[in-house]
Amino acid sequence: MARRNNRRQRLPQEPVEAKIESLSHDGRGVARIEGKTVFVDGALAGETVKFLYTKQHSKYDEAKTVEVLANPSEDRVEAKCQHFGVCGGCSLMHMSPDAQLKLKQKTLDDHLTHFGKLQPQEWLEPLTGPLWGYRRKARLGVKHVVKKDRVLVGFREKGTPYLAVLEQCEVLDQRVGARLAELSEMIAKLDGYNRIAQIEVAMDDDHVALVFRNLDPLSLQDQEALISYGQANDLWIYLQSGGPDTVTAIWPENPQLSYAPEEGLQLDFAPS
Repeated sequence: MARRNNRRQRLPQEPVEAKIESLSHDGRGVARIEGKTVFVDGALAGETVKFLYTKQHSKYDEAKTVEVLANPSEDRVEAKCQHFGVCGGCSLMHMSPDAQLKLKQKTLDDHLTHFGKLQPQEWLEPLTGPLWGYRRKARLGVKHVVKKDRVLVGFREKGTPYLAVLEQCEVLDQRVGARLAELSEMIAKLDGYNRIAQIEVAMDDDHVALVFRNLDPLSLQDQEALISYGQANDLWIYLQSGGPDTVTAIWPENPQLSYAPEEGLQLDFAPS
């Protein structure tokens, strides 16, 4: 029986030029090199780009755009976020909002046709909302990185398990999105700066709740620092030491959360 070769194939180091034929369902450009499909992150249909391989598979490869050489798409726009391309939170900021809607509708249409054997008779106008600052729920990673000598708060780098160095997030509601660097500095001053693993974020029109996932109990001094931060910035602060049942409010002490799905009916709830 032949031995299996478990060694990873070395990725080509030189950039490759190719024309992008179309877009995949997740918005990556599709090119073909010697008959093999390559999904190119950051490329748009019709463009000629230079790319670098990031992963190779038996039936397809993956790559990232290095440069648009010719025929830049009319759908290409300048990404608003300074961290786009590094942060893995967003993948289509280089594509205009209208083009994104068309891609999503086409993807839905393809899936209905292919999997459901259905053909819609009519497409209604898509529901739209704000382009920026619309996200009100998120899970932010937190990690003290010794080599960088700082606490990182935010999302992971694209294609890696490591947290990206972020100053802000344009997609998050700016009551939190504009505070990433501030949160990083605040946590770095805590005694338990390296025992906070993540922050759950939940917002409505009037309130912002931050749930700090602490791996070990925080000192009273650290809790007081978090409370002071919440008071100064009108934030509700919670700690979570384990599962959902361990979520505990420390500021304010007994916040009243409720929603009314219909007139005359009010349901209370708590973060989980």
